[in-house]
Amino acid sequence: MDDLNLTKAKIQDEMADAIDKAWEALSGYKFWMFGYHAGRWVNYNRLLPMPERQPNPFRDAVKLARGKIDELDGQKK
Repeated sequence: MDDLNLTKAKIQDEMADAIDKAWEALSGYKFWMFGYHAGRWVNYNRLLPMPERQPNPFRDAVKLARGKIDELDGQKK
């Protein structure tokens, strides 16, 4: 295996670790740590070549938060 493939494999391992730790942190109400690990995943994903980048695993959480904001805004009116 050449150095480039080893690097990609290491990045993907780190991305998997970041996903696990982010969800673990969120489940424990550790919001700062969720943000830290989610940010790790985003930065590692940017290191991959464009065709190999993965969809954000936190997209559903973002949609949930946006829906909650819309709901709260509707209550204020």
